[in-house]
Amino acid sequence: MSKVEKKVFKGIQYLLYYPKNYVEGRTYPIFFHLHGAGSRGRDFKEFEGSTLLAILEREDSPLSDGFCVFPQCYEDTWFSIFNDLLDLVKHMYDMPFTDKKRFNASGISMGGYAIYQVMQCLPSLFNKAIVCCGGGMYWNSGRLKDIKFRIFHGAKDEAVFPEEAIRMADRLKETLADVTLTIYPDCDHNCWDKTYTNYDNLKWIME
Repeated sequence: MSKVEKKVFKGIQYLLYYPKNYVEGRTYPIFFHLHGAGSRGRDFKEFEGSTLLAILEREDSPLSDGFCVFPQCYEDTWFSIFNDLLDLVKHMYDMPFTDKKRFNASGISMGGYAIYQVMQCLPSLFNKAIVCCGGGMYWNSGRLKDIKFRIFHGAKDEAVFPEEAIRMADRLKETLADVTLTIYPDCDHNCWDKTYTNYDNLKWIME
């Protein structure tokens, strides 16, 4: 497993995973991930069972090619701590080890909504994004036109309707953004297991 540190920024605790073969002085891609409602709290035990953290345990994990940032939401929603979240994003972007051309986003469900909003507030920082079972302010999607997207949703999702993903993808395509939309026909709300265990998606976002 890659080296991991527990850190705090403006009251937001987060896990920072280092690249497998980290060399001080070099720059690396960043994978900045926002979890869903099920991992809220002030204890990283809420992250137990995380697909992404399990993948980071593997020797062949593409995520180990860069830094991975996993903040934890301690309020009811990310939007309750949104200003501090934006400051954490900027803090990570400004770190000396960050490759500014490979600062990438990820979010699932509640975190999918939040990561869209983060990118709309700070569009010039981001390069690529994976969003699972989320949605956003599609009418403001023009701010995201220079970010590459892979968007995923389960057709049987009754927690967040797949129309949310379809609407965002359609509006992003209208802006000529680089977007791939995948609707899993037999999947319900948890579409992230299929998404992140597909190493093609992880390799893509860490390139």
